[in-house]
Amino acid sequence: MARDWRRRRSRSVIWIMAVVVLSGSALTLDAESRVTPRVRSTNQAISAAIAEGASRSATFRSLVQTIEGTDGIVYVEPGHCGHGVPSCLSLSVVPAGDYRLLRILIDNARSVSSLIATIGHELQHAIELLTEPAVRTMTAAYMYYLREAPTSGAAFETTAAIRAGAAVATDLARR
Repeated sequence: MARDWRRRRSRSVIWIMAVVVLSGSALTLDAESRVTPRVRSTNQAISAAIAEGASRSATFRSLVQTIEGTDGIVYVEPGHCGHGVPSCLSLSVVPAGDYRLLRILIDNARSVSSLIATIGHELQHAIELLTEPAVRTMTAAYMYYLREAPTSGAAFETTAAIRAGAAVATDLARR
């Protein structure tokens, strides 16, 4: 068990280092002199889904705007979560200067609409951590969910995230 935790933490550190290297301009201004997006991906399909979600769903757009108003940068990337779930917010919160880096992992999505709704669900989880200024480490994130969203398994779930994902799916179905 301890080895698995260390291995996951080691992968998280490697991931953060790769993100910092790959996104050298992550905290710089773009050509239009505004801060680059706080919700982003290095994967083209996921980036396209984020853009489509923001254009087609008022709920999704609101989630992204809420994150834009925090000190968080959220990377949405392909990956395996474990715990029998197809997507998750990794609890590896990493402070980077004035920012906190969070990572959402998406394992599978049956359709673009399903992918967008899943991202919306996980963005709500990111907001839950980003609205807690004291959550700046993996341990603090784990303790937050242990206190706020206890479950019987190793995965955590909140009613707000379930509602957010459902609201995004409803928005997409209406359009």
